[in-house]
Amino acid sequence: MSKTPTKRKAAPAKKTAAPKAAAKKAAPKKAKTSTLTRKGKQPLAPAKKTTSAQRNAAAKAAKKKATGKNPRMVVREARSDADYHRAYPIIHQLFPHLDMQTYARRVFVARATGYRMFVAQIGGEVVGVIGIMPNHNIHDGFVTYIEHVVVEESHRGQGYGAQLIKFAESRAMEEGCKLLELDTDIGAEDAERLYQRNGFYRSGSYYSKNIDLYKDS
Repeated sequence: MSKTPTKRKAAPAKKTAAPKAAAKKAAPKKAKTSTLTRKGKQPLAPAKKTTSAQRNAAAKAAKKKATGKNPRMVVREARSDADYHRAYPIIHQLFPHLDMQTYARRVFVARATGYRMFVAQIGGEVVGVIGIMPNHNIHDGFVTYIEHVVVEESHRGQGYGAQLIKFAESRAMEEGCKLLELDTDIGAEDAERLYQRNGFYRSGSYYSKNIDLYKDS
């Protein structure tokens, strides 16, 4: 008997897969967006621009938080023209109508009649100014008159104004004076609160009259 030939099964064809790297290259790239996103959260808002004054104020606030207190302030008398020149930008914040020439002229005359200016410094930077003048009158006797208390805008709200007032009190007591006087403009509510917090009380009204006949009314 003849043998029936057996059929051989064909081997299955091997599957060829494209390399992963090639597949990645073939995939279309996603368009980049300018807004960053966090997984599962809303897009991040763009950073806000800050001014140098805001950055300085933030740095000072961070320093205060780290140390637990404000940087030490040193108060000294303004004695030179350079001292008065450095104080002008701060004085100008209280008296914006006062130009440099008028300021220099008034300082010269005021110093000759007893006015004294003291500047407050932090690390060499002038941050506040106080002006005081001794006054002798029949009504009250010896009085120390505080003409102005000004703290640089970026340093306000940190207690420096109160320190300047305490300094004036100490100076007055050293000179034998037991009464401080000052006045404020109408509507100067921040100044009024500062003085009231430091023990001042309202004792009358302040009046003025312009007698310049050539000035337009």
